[in-house]
Amino acid sequence: MMKAFCLVLLASGVAMACNGGPPTDPDCQNHDLGSCGTACCKMLFTYKNNTPTQVKAAIFATLANGGPDGRYAWQTTSDGTFGFSADYNYEQFHYLGQAYHTSPMPGKYVTSGPYRDTVNFMIFSDPMAANVTTLRVFSLSDINGALGDNGMNYKNIMLAMKAVPLQASSTKHEDNSCPAPKN
Repeated sequence: MMKAFCLVLLASGVAMACNGGPPTDPDCQNHDLGSCGTACCKMLFTYKNNTPTQVKAAIFATLANGGPDGRYAWQTTSDGTFGFSADYNYEQFHYLGQAYHTSPMPGKYVTSGPYRDTVNFMIFSDPMAANVTTLRVFSLSDINGALGDNGMNYKNIMLAMKAVPLQASSTKHEDNSCPAPKN
């Protein structure tokens, strides 16, 4: 059964992990070399004419049953809700969410996988623009000593966000993590 599921995923074009080989998946090309003390990636997505609640609902539904690769799992928040916090409505901040993503990495190290990464979501209103919602997504390798991630943290973010049925008006790196490959 699992073998058939994996074949369906591969046939559908959903790559499950960045394996460190030649990057044939464009979402595996943004390697991070421990910029957060371990490998990580932080991205910003801007949505025009979508409320924070609409953005939260779209992301939650997209990842609710494991997401596009079946490997995302929502976590319980500090206020006891599942996936996303209740609406904070504090200044421009609205929702915080967290999911785990598990990657079946081939093992060449002592910890031969699967590897788990934590993906955090922060949804807030843009105080400078009406009808604009901003989403900060941060993926962090959960294993100590992840100097390089073969692009997996960037892929964790992009795989999820490409499956969300809303069109981001802009996408950008927020810091120096998971840089674009040099040509």
